[in-house]
Amino acid sequence: MLQKSVIFLILIFPLSINSQNLQEILNISVDKPNGTARFESMGGAFGALGGDLSAINVNPASSSVFNDNEYGLTLGSEKKSNKSLLFNNSKKINNNKFSINQGGGVWLLKNFGGGNINKISFGINAQTNNSFNSNFEAVGRNTSSIDKFFLNNSLGFNSSDLSVGNNETIAGVYKYLGENFGYSAQQAFLAYQAYLISYDKDSNSFYSLANYSEGVDQQYISESKGVNTKYNINFAIQFKENYYFGLNINTHEIYTNNYIRHQESGFNTNSAITGIIFENNLVTQGEGFSIQLGGIAKFNSFRLGLSYQSPTWYNLWDETYQYLETKSIDVDGVNYQDKVDPQIINSYPKYKLTTPSSITTSAAFVFGKIGLLSLDIISRDYSKIKAKPNIDFLNTNRKIENQLTNTIDIRMGTEIRIEKFSLRAGYGKFGSPYASSIGVNNHSKIIDDSKLYSFGIGYDFGETSINFSHKMLESEKHHQLFDSGLTDFTQINSNNSASTLSIIFKF
Repeated sequence: MLQKSVIFLILIFPLSINSQNLQEILNISVDKPNGTARFESMGGAFGALGGDLSAINVNPASSSVFNDNEYGLTLGSEKKSNKSLLFNNSKKINNNKFSINQGGGVWLLKNFGGGNINKISFGINAQTNNSFNSNFEAVGRNTSSIDKFFLNNSLGFNSSDLSVGNNETIAGVYKYLGENFGYSAQQAFLAYQAYLISYDKDSNSFYSLANYSEGVDQQYISESKGVNTKYNINFAIQFKENYYFGLNINTHEIYTNNYIRHQESGFNTNSAITGIIFENNLVTQGEGFSIQLGGIAKFNSFRLGLSYQSPTWYNLWDETYQYLETKSIDVDGVNYQDKVDPQIINSYPKYKLTTPSSITTSAAFVFGKIGLLSLDIISRDYSKIKAKPNIDFLNTNRKIENQLTNTIDIRMGTEIRIEKFSLRAGYGKFGSPYASSIGVNNHSKIIDDSKLYSFGIGYDFGETSINFSHKMLESEKHHQLFDSGLTDFTQINSNNSASTLSIIFKF
């Protein structure tokens, strides 16, 4: 059993100021067009249409567009393909996942006599807001090593700070350092105890025992899993014949598990260090709250929609686990293997994260029972993300303000009906939340714009309908290996696809 330790005196690890960890923040903040098969096949462009269980998550007025009580369930299959590029070496990894993407229902109260309220609707819906399942592997030969990461974290310490006394244990000292001196002290301790770094009393500083003047072979493995689930409690009305208004009270549940394994070999022949394995595991959990307001107006075949998504206010907490192993050889040619595994889970204080609000403007043309065209434009300012308490996250929030920007997302969808069959297609373009380039490839941002293509089919049996969709998402990002020392970027080209099947019941 792993021993748990609560660390109160260190800045929260996943939100330290670096590009990689800003990505962790963005993963929590980004909404994806997930939901029912009909919704996904049309690119999620439902803000002016309504009448779909997942449309409630875009515009809460959508539930009052329904003509019948309805409930449904959506199953999904997801395949993510990530191709990494590091020092001109490419590596491709695929991973698959099956899940329940959506479930919910809408109940109607109709026929209110001669009043202006023609219909009242209540809805409950749960769906995957974002899936964090994604793996990649980057390999290459580098002129820099992870030893620089540990050396940077050793600044300000000496050998006695990082030593284990006669009556002490690795676990006990690691825990003590975390509680009293923070994250950097723990990193330096791992490296010193694994004989990756040594101390020079003359210069009062640590130095590396690794020699890689001819380069070093590196393997970086990232495995992520988890989900952000959003629950809508919905209330809406139909006002007269052509106006719809709605409210969502939303709760959010988030879980992410990010595992990183960094391995090095191929050092110089005269290097005391011959191999390094460094493992990190970060778990983030929490809950959030938000509200949504929206309206839809009909003008014959033309419809307009407008909705507001408030910021999401999260309460989050993190746990980390670390392990370091080195292989070495002495002057006599004797090989050693040193494993430093404190078996301590660092549990960090709870913190707050506020994600940005968004406004969705929508328009649609409905051509009777023949088909429709729909467009959603979503504006969201990622520079408004805030982490609290402010005193702990001052530099982080400054970096968010300086590096992130407002985005415009575009979603388009169409549907053609042929008797009981429906053919659908969609397109989406999602802007990069980063304001400027990072100097990688002279122009690339950490996250570039991404594109979505989707299509689907449905059949209406009357009281039951079955819908199928398939979507493809193309994106490119640059992932920083570590926040200090070993700060190289690996390019990740993602081609993700997902298929969904929805069963809808009317009653």
